[in-house]
Amino acid sequence: MVSADVTAFADELRADLLTFVDPGTEPEITARGGGLLVRWSHDFDEREATVSWDRAREQWVVEHDGKRVDYAAFVAGPDLADLRALAKNIVQVLGRRRSDRYVPGRAHLSGGADEDAATLVERSSVPEDEATKIVFVTGDAGAGKSRMLSELTYEAAVRYLRGESDYLYLNVSAQGRGLARLNEALATELQDLRARMTYHSVARLVRHGRLRLIVDGFDELIGGQGSYEEAFGSLAGFIEELDGRGSVIAAARSVYYEQEFLARTNSSSELGSLLWSLVPVEMRLWGTVEVEAYLQHFSPDVRDRVRALRDSPDAEGTLLDKPLFLARTCELMEAENQSIETGRPLLAQLVDAYVQREVSSKLVGQHGQYLSGEQYVELLKEIAIEMWRQKTRELNRSTLHDLVSIFAQVHDLPTEAQQNLIDAAPSRAMLMLGTKPGTVAFEHDLFFGFFLAKPVEEALDRGSQEAASILRRANLPVEAARAAVGGIVESGTSGQDILSVLALVVDPNDSFAEVVGRNAGTLAAEVLRLRGTAEPDLMVQNVTFADADTSGLAVRGASLANVRFERSDLRNTRFESCVAQGVTWHLVVIDPETTLLDFTGVTPADFVGLRVAGSQGVEQDFVASSILRRLQDCGLGADVDEVRTRDVADGVVAVVEKLARHYSRSNMLCTDDGAIGSVIDTPVWQRVIRAAEESGVVRREPRATSGRPKTFYRRMVLPETLLAGLVEDASVPHAVADFWSRLTEAA
Repeated sequence: MVSADVTAFADELRADLLTFVDPGTEPEITARGGGLLVRWSHDFDEREATVSWDRAREQWVVEHDGKRVDYAAFVAGPDLADLRALAKNIVQVLGRRRSDRYVPGRAHLSGGADEDAATLVERSSVPEDEATKIVFVTGDAGAGKSRMLSELTYEAAVRYLRGESDYLYLNVSAQGRGLARLNEALATELQDLRARMTYHSVARLVRHGRLRLIVDGFDELIGGQGSYEEAFGSLAGFIEELDGRGSVIAAARSVYYEQEFLARTNSSSELGSLLWSLVPVEMRLWGTVEVEAYLQHFSPDVRDRVRALRDSPDAEGTLLDKPLFLARTCELMEAENQSIETGRPLLAQLVDAYVQREVSSKLVGQHGQYLSGEQYVELLKEIAIEMWRQKTRELNRSTLHDLVSIFAQVHDLPTEAQQNLIDAAPSRAMLMLGTKPGTVAFEHDLFFGFFLAKPVEEALDRGSQEAASILRRANLPVEAARAAVGGIVESGTSGQDILSVLALVVDPNDSFAEVVGRNAGTLAAEVLRLRGTAEPDLMVQNVTFADADTSGLAVRGASLANVRFERSDLRNTRFESCVAQGVTWHLVVIDPETTLLDFTGVTPADFVGLRVAGSQGVEQDFVASSILRRLQDCGLGADVDEVRTRDVADGVVAVVEKLARHYSRSNMLCTDDGAIGSVIDTPVWQRVIRAAEESGVVRREPRATSGRPKTFYRRMVLPETLLAGLVEDASVPHAVADFWSRLTEAA
């Protein structure tokens, strides 16, 4: 082992120890016999250890208190992080929340078969030597992501205590905090678990593979001024500390956030040293197997009634395929003999049932009921809108006290009722304790969206100024948008009247324009869902379809102007005889068998990249000629001659496309690990990578790994931008144009 290696490791050792030593102290590290002698103070106890290189095992080992362990085990051990104590606390905390009715969910990788979700996430999050592993778990609200990740965290802690594994999951909920303050979320979680380390230590333990960080609810609070960049920048900053090691699991409702991560994370990094690869995991709704397994915990009568409801053609079957709502439906039927009818929205029926039970049997005093069902619903709406105003999903006791006090005065409630509503708020129907002590939150984001819908509906009724004010707060849940639009349409307002209001809410000069435009798009999508074929000549203007639910829309004869589709899912969506002006399409998902894009005014040049759904999952397509053919399959009706591409050999384009596909899931390419196959041994590859490096679309970065040093190439432009330069006169950065010019000259 050369001295340079000892020096480099000493720097890492110092960085690790600085996160554990007593405040105001620093570790002392000195060279001794080809290794290192280290002294530090922890819990006001002076300690000493020697660190040396084990040539046979090719790793650093530590001798301390008569024991010899590998370095990562030393960091995780009782003298520093004490992960065993953390594991005990995880088991104690999460064990109280577990249910014997838990049924494992299913998930899959793109193009892969369904399998046990926790097993898939566990396997996918195994750290690799070349780059930080980012596992992005997506799935519908209520699909069971949080429960699965909680179960995964618990089981890993149990295995750790049994000596069957050497790592833990640290499960941090972004709900109620805001991901822009990830360090605060980490600190709070560690405090709740009574951990013997600070949040500064988390990244060091993740680097060594002894912790795997879970960020649950990645999308919960993104929205508002600058918060997209703050949120992604916060996660990017943490990944940057990992320096290409360890693994992070992020959970969100929509694939949109996975794609946003790919696009934004590099730009969010000030130091530019991010090194990551992404594994997308999609959580499935429950199928018949999981539903039947869960129903076995209930009486035959409940089982039969749920089956009939789930099989009814006019029932919201997908809601009963979500674990939370299946559970609540079964519990109501069992405990209350509650009748759940077909033909009515299931969520509304569940809310009605819970409200009636609450006011009739729980919110009662010496003189009867404290408040009516309508009043309790109004209170929940006030709680929802206050959370929305504060850009949080949790209210502290002080805020709740003020809100309930005003509510009690308006409705002339007795002091006894007011105190009951404050003290017992977390145990009230559809509410629970928040992640912070003394806070209250909705039991699920779907309930939050349900009660937020009415204030949004009222704002839309009052016009564009009121609508703009409420839409600038945070990310509008699809459920809230759907209920709000449904309520307005049911009252007799036309879809066009709603779209006309939405067309005026976005002020391009407003710092909140981005979030307002996205929220307006979420509402506009629900208008199109309800009125897309019923009202002729709908006009949609000035909105962004981003994390809106755009799948399954049917639209006929509409006009779209100044509209952006950002990573929108257009599977089973049909635009028939529509007109577009100034409409852009960025990495939208299409299915040639179910997507119809019958537009006038749309050309292939309006599409930046494309994601295509097929039997093997969703694949990205960046090649102009291929995109054109796929769009023609969707009814776009453009001529091949409309797209003029550079004179570059097909074989060269194929290699560039392979390079772009790799960069669509990782920001680094290591030519030594076989990531893009044997193509690196061909003259064409050498020509492409030389042109890429000389033009600046990639940057060569030699990096030391656990073995010999390897050469990495960092992407400097997004893959869709790289491929867009194949089209002549395309509006692309100079580096991209220069790259293709070099390939044209070489050809």
